[in-house]
Amino acid sequence: MKVDLKAFNFPIDSIKYISKTKLVKLIDLIFDSDDISSKEIDKLNYYSSLLQNTKADSVRISEFNLFELSFYSPEDEKLLFPFTSTEEIPTSFNLVLENEYLSHYHPPFKGVVTSNYGWRDGKMHNGIDIDLNKGDKVCAAFDGKVRIAKRQGGFGNLVILMHPNGLETVYAHLSKIKVKTGDVVLSGQTIGLGGSTGHSTGSHLHFEVRYLSHPMNPATFISFQAFKLCYHTITIKNSKHKLTAYPSNCSLHTVSKGESWSVIAQKYGISTRQLLAYNGVSKRYYLRPGQQLRVQ
Repeated sequence: MKVDLKAFNFPIDSIKYISKTKLVKLIDLIFDSDDISSKEIDKLNYYSSLLQNTKADSVRISEFNLFELSFYSPEDEKLLFPFTSTEEIPTSFNLVLENEYLSHYHPPFKGVVTSNYGWRDGKMHNGIDIDLNKGDKVCAAFDGKVRIAKRQGGFGNLVILMHPNGLETVYAHLSKIKVKTGDVVLSGQTIGLGGSTGHSTGSHLHFEVRYLSHPMNPATFISFQAFKLCYHTITIKNSKHKLTAYPSNCSLHTVSKGESWSVIAQKYGISTRQLLAYNGVSKRYYLRPGQQLRVQ
């Protein structure tokens, strides 16, 4: 006989929160059945893994099965940053960072930013560096699934997480990795310990945010001083050269030939420093015609 879980108060496909007590009841109900489906077993394993990864009494169940999360082919998932053509990405779209169905942001580490996103020593620095000590706990920024967890060249010990909204977060130079490929992790869960492995001159966390492997400046939507998201929803613009994130209601200026940071700032009655801050950078760099800047 198959037990009809819909006869109980918590049918397996409609659970919003799971606790250890509720999980035990589900296991008892299902294993009293003569016909146990693989789907039910997978759900139980999923709920069990979520509870193992938190100290809380209960866990909110995502609308997404994080174990099934995948952006790429099985072969591409093993690559560091699989190639995704910008032609396959819309020119402009909204991306939800937080809502009742997605996890809340947790800072990877509450430290001082020592290097920003942007050009540095003639090379593009695709993330930010956060000061920490060797052994400090580094946490997952959002709920997700581990795609990469290994030593990787200049990154040293590296973890890359996939998240349900298409984002990936990158955590590099770890002294120890605390997760493995395929693991489901929760926002705030320890995924590694701070260190200075790879091409690093001192203990710090190199943190990146990417959309389908394309890097974005995380400082345009995360406050690394207040340790929180600046916005729940952002607009991503695809310029064919790169992806840039903006607040969903901001005003943009398209750069014309010969325009500089100071000229554009003066045009909108703001300081050059404010214009730089709006765009998540601390130093001026050459502006390309056609490039868009946030001005409000």
